[in-house]
Amino acid sequence: MGGYIFDTNIFNQILDDKIELTYFVNIECFVTHVQHDEIQATSDTERRSQLEGVFSSVPQQEISTESCILGVSRLGQARMSDGNFCKQLKTQLDSIKTKLNNSQDALIAETAIANQLTLVTHDKNLYCVMAKFGGAACNLYHLIQLIQRA
Repeated sequence: MGGYIFDTNIFNQILDDKIELTYFVNIECFVTHVQHDEIQATSDTERRSQLEGVFSSVPQQEISTESCILGVSRLGQARMSDGNFCKQLKTQLDSIKTKLNNSQDALIAETAIANQLTLVTHDKNLYCVMAKFGGAACNLYHLIQLIQRA
């Protein structure tokens, strides 16, 4: 497939650093329901509204996650699988640092790897797990440099 999938923290970074959305017009950006759900869970209503604006303004295509996790995944937006690879990713994330959103990160990482997408993230633990499992990852500023050079 090729292209990029943004971790939820990238939408925060775009908002906080006032990154021009025009950078992303000529690249293929993908999201899953997970990123939108995490934005929807933002408790500060003003911040949530701002993040929703950024999320909806980034040119994107929504794809299904490769696995389904009860309590996280949405019916019709997640594929049924044995879940083994997603479990391996989550176990590795938990071994570095147990966080409440490791299941969500594992779903995003698995989807990136399965679809040959580069994960754009500022989460160093997720970045390391992607590398360990053979996935491509970069941060937002590296992506912008790549876009500017193209």
